[in-house]
Amino acid sequence: MTGSGKRLSALIFLLLLSAGCTSGGFSTDPTQTPIHRVRSSDGMEMVYVAGGSFVLSEQGSGGPGAHQVTLDSYWIDQTEVTNLQYALCVEAGACRAPTTCAWGDPTYEDEAYQDHPVICVTWQMASAYCAWAGGRLPTEAEWDYAARGPERSRYPWGDRFDETLSNTCDASCPHDGARDPDYDDGYAQTSPVGSYPDGASWCGAMDMSGNVWEWVFDRYATYETVDQENPQGPSGGSERVIRGGSWYDTPDFNRLDHRHPYDPRDYNHLIGLRCVVPDAELEP
Repeated sequence: MTGSGKRLSALIFLLLLSAGCTSGGFSTDPTQTPIHRVRSSDGMEMVYVAGGSFVLSEQGSGGPGAHQVTLDSYWIDQTEVTNLQYALCVEAGACRAPTTCAWGDPTYEDEAYQDHPVICVTWQMASAYCAWAGGRLPTEAEWDYAARGPERSRYPWGDRFDETLSNTCDASCPHDGARDPDYDDGYAQTSPVGSYPDGASWCGAMDMSGNVWEWVFDRYATYETVDQENPQGPSGGSERVIRGGSWYDTPDFNRLDHRHPYDPRDYNHLIGLRCVVPDAELEP
């Protein structure tokens, strides 16, 4: 079997393995069945986000730059893109392989980390992957709505932090200043994607808080205070936005209303990605 064939076989196995973890309901309506689709290019399971309106702001619903945003419906990756999935794009010649990070080394070639999120990718590398997979990076508004939902919660599961529901800096974490000595999930750094199904967001997206930061499409700037439809972010600015926090961070950094600027040319072992596909662009 070729290298590509082995990777595809492993990917199918991982998808079957994860199916048992994703069959429960994730909607705020317990009678509602979650809607899933599998993307043929990389085997990614996507979850449906029905369009709607919500208040987008920094530091909570009453924070700076509060304004109403209206989004069309879209599909978002249920998990962060894995090393195995990213390697398929590299083999196809559409993606550049990750190299040594400013901090840490990439893990996508390590078979023990096939189901972990890919790291050491720049914004452009993340964009290239999503384009190859048939989507794009989520806008900041799309990412925010999939993570926080209509209720605008601080974490995917609610307003109170729970260390058992996401991969944050605990007793095994090497970051002394952020370490929680009272809990240990067994992961010193990244965890396999989807390891915390009970911490999924209202639409079924997993790992929106913790594990790795995620690139979004938008340039970084203070939010405008005017109502917007399907905003794409500011037209100018040198930095892009990352969202969601990571395994290296404290609960405050992993809050869903925390946003951070980052040079799109840089990369490290804390940043990964997930993609979206607008509903109107997805074939029935």
